[in-house]
Amino acid sequence: MLAWRGDGSFVRASGRPRREAASRVSAPDRLLAAEVFREEGQRESFVCVGIAPASTPEKFDLFRGWVAAGHHAGMKYLETTRETRADPTRLLAGACSIVCLAARHRRRPLVASDGATVARYASGPDYHGTLRQRATRVARAAAARLGDFRYRVCVDSTPLAERSFAAAAGLGWIGKNGCLMDSEHGSFLLLAEILTDLDLPPDDPVAERCGSCVRCLDACPTGAFLEPGLLDAGRCLAYWTIEHRGTIPDGVKEKVGPHVFGCDICQDVCPWNKPLSPTEGAQSSGSPAKESDVPTRREWLQMGPGQWRRRYGATALNRAGRRGLQRNAAASAGACGDRSSLPALARAAGVSEPGLSDASAWALSRLAARDPTLHLADQRKDL
Repeated sequence: MLAWRGDGSFVRASGRPRREAASRVSAPDRLLAAEVFREEGQRESFVCVGIAPASTPEKFDLFRGWVAAGHHAGMKYLETTRETRADPTRLLAGACSIVCLAARHRRRPLVASDGATVARYASGPDYHGTLRQRATRVARAAAARLGDFRYRVCVDSTPLAERSFAAAAGLGWIGKNGCLMDSEHGSFLLLAEILTDLDLPPDDPVAERCGSCVRCLDACPTGAFLEPGLLDAGRCLAYWTIEHRGTIPDGVKEKVGPHVFGCDICQDVCPWNKPLSPTEGAQSSGSPAKESDVPTRREWLQMGPGQWRRRYGATALNRAGRRGLQRNAAASAGACGDRSSLPALARAAGVSEPGLSDASAWALSRLAARDPTLHLADQRKDL
């Protein structure tokens, strides 16, 4: 296959990156190379494409301070990878530029018939795989046009400060809820990056446009925001229902409400998301799930390992795991007074997994306190 070369000639593309590739695109052709990435990104249905320099992002010291203060809760991986996240050359030696990509995900809420909710981004196949595949196709298509260069594709499982780099690349600004915000596409976005040794012209950041609005801060059910843009993960329902392993404190269980995986409240109330059509699907996540496809709390609690693997083993829900989702469903049943889950809760209270048994016992006690006529012992005998 012939590939375009920065000096105006064509060479046969080998498909293998070379270390000297950064010099292949000469200075006058940097704009053309950047345009190639934009075109290929758009071809893969990325709604935003921008370029940032591969250097420590602005205000990264705030992240260092956030971790030092312990606001990352039990996410120890953020502590151990802290410096790598700010230095792309640790991920790709000789990295000069970062091509930042954003894709829309599902906007319609994922709500079961009993009101239990799942974070929108978890709809369809696991975005880590689908985004990586699409971003890899962008990089390969660009190499076919520009000639070989060294690159590495990243998604959020790679230790990179992707929101900070996306903001540096002009894809949006960091809102008061900590999400990347775009004036056209809101915050329901998934991010991917292509680290490259090509020296590409960076884009300009955009101005913050939250203004005096604090709806996201006021709407948080646990008061997780210490100040605009500063989240205490130890108070965040998304942390407790996705990242945390083991038992959930009773005070957090009381706040879980309908949330069995993640929480979108701080995005739901954002004015930048309000004008967006809730019926638009997500290219990155496959076909949008129907509301009837979202299990109820009782169904989560009754789900066996085989059914879990078949339905959710290749989705983002696998981050919490089957027992984690069941733990969350039990806590939600207690917080919401879901009597339909009683038999399943009685069975789950006897399992050996501490997080699930604890949440189930707590839910049973909450339901009994609300309705003294319930005979929980009879519920167990009926199983």
